[in-house]
Amino acid sequence: MNWLINIWNTFKIGLMLFALVIIIGFTNSRQNDRYINDVHILIDNQFENYFINQDDVLALINDRGKDYLLSSDFGSLNLKELENRIESHQFVNKAQAYIDLEGNMSIEVTQNRPIARVVVNNAPDYYISVDGDVLPESEHYTARVVLMHIDNDSWIDGENIKNSQQGQEVYELLNFISQDEFWSAQIAAIRIENNQEVVLEPQVTKQEIMFGKPEDIDNKFKKLMIFYKQILPYKGWNSYTSVNLKFKNQIVCK
Repeated sequence: MNWLINIWNTFKIGLMLFALVIIIGFTNSRQNDRYINDVHILIDNQFENYFINQDDVLALINDRGKDYLLSSDFGSLNLKELENRIESHQFVNKAQAYIDLEGNMSIEVTQNRPIARVVVNNAPDYYISVDGDVLPESEHYTARVVLMHIDNDSWIDGENIKNSQQGQEVYELLNFISQDEFWSAQIAAIRIENNQEVVLEPQVTKQEIMFGKPEDIDNKFKKLMIFYKQILPYKGWNSYTSVNLKFKNQIVCK
């Protein structure tokens, strides 16, 4: 009798699996027959970057843009492929695409965040992102970030500044400045000398800041803060033309 029960249980399980396959097939068929109703593109501008717009995103998806998507059925669209196309843009950090039950496609785009704009003699400007990526200029927007003047940028890799030792050191300096509310507002420009030493140009005061090699960054900025808080208020904001942070445990003012 037990073998009859086992056969019946096996038959029920098989019948349930068959029904499930039929339901999935029917659902997929219904999905494939449904068309995109509308397309919504949301571009994250939390850092007030406007390097890419909705038209750019549509062009990345397909050169026929929104009309192409509206004429597509669910089954013909590979959302992962669409996301990869959008993420191929240098100013895009991440893209997510999904379709709701009403047939509306939503595309959410997170932009790359620049932390410096590189100015090189006889060459186009470009940006360094928060991840160290090298980004081209944008036809839409110019970011308000620290300027980095370089006579020769041969030490900067064409893809990411961190790919070289010197680039890694400079990136750490840029990243330190960008993450500090005071220094990101106070430091207007960085100059990389031929000897690879750094000169900082402040936004408010007129003193050149001789930073030296981009190392011991935290301690050097602590010394610079002492200069601003304890020396300039007593000596006068325009008493010196330069401040040198290169020497250990010293601040040299001229």
